[in-house]
Amino acid sequence: MKTILFITSLMFCLIPSACAAVPPPWTGVVLQQSIAVTLEPKSHLLRGESTLTVAPGGTGKLTFALNPRAKVLAATLAGRSVPFSFADGQLSVELPAKPATEQLRLAISYHCLFDEPLQEQVVTTEGPDYEGAGNISPRGIFLGGDAGWYPAPAARPRKRSVTVTAPAGIEAVTAGRRAERRTEGGTTVSRWEEEHPVERLTLSAGRYIVGERQFDGIAIYTYFSPDNARLAPAYLAATEKYIRFYSKMLGPYPYEKFAVVENFFPTGYGFPSYTLLGSAVIRLPFIIDTSLPHEILHDWWGNGVFVDYRGGNWSEGLVTYLADHLLEAEKSPLAGREYRFRLLADFAALVPPDKDFPLRDFTARSDPASRAIGYGKGAMVFHMVRKRIGDDHFFRALRTVFRERLFQTATWDDFTRAFSRESGTDLAPFMTQWLTRPGGPHLALAEARRQGADGTWQVTGTVEQAHPSYDLRVPVELETARGGDRQTIPLGGEKAPFAFSVAASPLRLVLDPDVDLFRILSPQELPATVNRVKGVRSLLVVATRDCRVDRETLALLLASLGQQDARLVGEDELGLQPPGGDVLFCGVPQRTGLLPPLPAAISLSPQGFTVAGESFTQPDDALFLVATFPGDPDRVAALFLPHSPAAAASCVAKITHYGRYGYLVFANGENRKKGTVIPETSTTVVRFPRGE
Repeated sequence: MKTILFITSLMFCLIPSACAAVPPPWTGVVLQQSIAVTLEPKSHLLRGESTLTVAPGGTGKLTFALNPRAKVLAATLAGRSVPFSFADGQLSVELPAKPATEQLRLAISYHCLFDEPLQEQVVTTEGPDYEGAGNISPRGIFLGGDAGWYPAPAARPRKRSVTVTAPAGIEAVTAGRRAERRTEGGTTVSRWEEEHPVERLTLSAGRYIVGERQFDGIAIYTYFSPDNARLAPAYLAATEKYIRFYSKMLGPYPYEKFAVVENFFPTGYGFPSYTLLGSAVIRLPFIIDTSLPHEILHDWWGNGVFVDYRGGNWSEGLVTYLADHLLEAEKSPLAGREYRFRLLADFAALVPPDKDFPLRDFTARSDPASRAIGYGKGAMVFHMVRKRIGDDHFFRALRTVFRERLFQTATWDDFTRAFSRESGTDLAPFMTQWLTRPGGPHLALAEARRQGADGTWQVTGTVEQAHPSYDLRVPVELETARGGDRQTIPLGGEKAPFAFSVAASPLRLVLDPDVDLFRILSPQELPATVNRVKGVRSLLVVATRDCRVDRETLALLLASLGQQDARLVGEDELGLQPPGGDVLFCGVPQRTGLLPPLPAAISLSPQGFTVAGESFTQPDDALFLVATFPGDPDRVAALFLPHSPAAAASCVAKITHYGRYGYLVFANGENRKKGTVIPETSTTVVRFPRGE
């Protein structure tokens, strides 16, 4: 078949007139693209004109991506119409066959309806991908980078500007510097200019109250609805604080502005020089110190230094490490340790073997497993590099990559070379094992013994890892009655011995006490959390007589946990034998022995439940609890206990966002208590009896 097609096309091109009718692709450079759009929210309409300045010397045809629903009205060159074709979202404009001796000015006029309905109730932590979405309405405007709202040439122009005209009071935001903003004659006009055009341009607009401040030549804006405008001062101050912090760490902030923009449907997006957050998200008190610095930092990594996706997406791991993790570690060493442990726990709970893949294959998150790999494991790899080469070498290497690759793509190999060059150590073998292999090492302490004589104690043992082995440096700490003693054990095979000699009575051996290594937690180490429920392969849902949840609400809960295919049975269908796998109980089962033992801080009664000494007996109260079965830490049992259908409906979509916790208490849909019960047994901790 391929041969026939080849011969046919060859014979066709022997006809000169036929071949001449198909101009080759454009060989020149687009120097400037000016996009002017008028938004008509009531009719969902965008009217646009794009003007391109083309450098001399190019020949062929220019092609553009444009929304397939668009109507192209005209294409003119220096005011004269030129031939064009438009089909299936591709616009082709024929330019003169002979190379031009001066700049060409091409103008394209078009209009398009953007009335696509948007998913406004997000039931999972991953959320839908809105990059291809486009919606113009009185509620607000969102035109994603793949929505085709402007003719996008195959190669990015050298410079670009966007002018947006809308009804008075509708302010627009996109990438670049705000060069103009005015309201007159019933319209509001804003113009944005890009010195370094982004690949995919997103536009947001709405009836905003604009807040702003300036520092060091950088403009900081908030575009908030009247309901949230009171939050602007806090966001402006926090944005300045984080830009100063990361500029000192990594180098000057690469853009002219940063804007925090409110969206009319739930998003948490970062774009070059601005972030787009849903109205409810902006009001969450923790966002200003979690999501906000994460999105600001992306203007260095991802939006400043671009990702070459052919070699894997390193930016999410690096930004997670330098934003989410580092800001926790700045609070205290314990907070940093707990954050790293949560990354390991998420990986163990959310990444089953059939969903695991090498870190180098990560491009974007699509489910909890890919997030745990690209964000969590990626962050731990950068942490391990930092511990291996030291802070000075680590941050100098990051500054070097940022300086050398700004507004260009970078790969994992660029970071490996920079870390190796700064530290004087070839880190390629170390990085290769973490980037090209799925999973991670399984580590344990074994053969631990202690002997005391003449006031001196000897403690010996081995560090073991399951096959296939990693090349590691494993920290081991011996805690004694007078303090701690720590060693780093080189481990290249399946086991390595260690020995301590101390004067005080040994109390406890701990492998990797500060959680500095990426490893696969054993079931004995893994706390029972919401994420464990999200990660199980086959969930059985048992509706008890006490289940105060309607089917629609229960289905929403399961969808939010990624368990929409779970099997649902009534308690009376279980028979005499308890279920053998992972279970979610809706309501308290009537038969004793079905639920595993509850944590000591939680108890149930006919009147309600008690958590940490506080009783909850009101109709709007609800409890979500996860526990493990005695002697079988691989199995989890969850209990959903709302006191009314309304209590259930008000909290089911929120439970998934508390994935790291083992118990949650809600009152009228608001979280009142949360916590996690840490297992007391582990393969990485050895306790010695006291008094021997």
